[in-house]
Amino acid sequence: MPNQNILRPMWRTDHHTADVRIHVNAGSLRELFAHAVRALTEVMEPQASTSRNDAAFAVKVDAADSTLLLVDFLNAALTASHIHRYAFTDVDFQWFEPTRLAATLIGQRVRGFAEDVKSVTYHEASVAREGEVWSVTLVLDI
Repeated sequence: MPNQNILRPMWRTDHHTADVRIHVNAGSLRELFAHAVRALTEVMEPQASTSRNDAAFAVKVDAADSTLLLVDFLNAALTASHIHRYAFTDVDFQWFEPTRLAATLIGQRVRGFAEDVKSVTYHEASVAREGEVWSVTLVLDI
């Protein structure tokens, strides 16, 4: 039986003057992408809205490998967050493959964000699998 702590969603952030590193772990590649969206949203520190307005945003991404797919996916989420003031907390994948996906990002409309994340960079990004655990470290430009 797999260790339940290994499969529990988790991420850690390391703040620096010009960037933030997010370390994400998950039990599957699909979960890794969903947890990375939640971690990105947490770093952005959404400022709650006075009314509950649900938000949804459709995304389709193709890339050469899983790492590039994740970075491009998160940058699409980041762009939608900035333009529409959406804080995404969930992902509904219509289809998911290691090099392409179609998904609906789900969350709420917010007043804004306390942290200005400019982009998710390719620097140091590398999706990896070790046994039953998928992981990635992502550098956010702030």
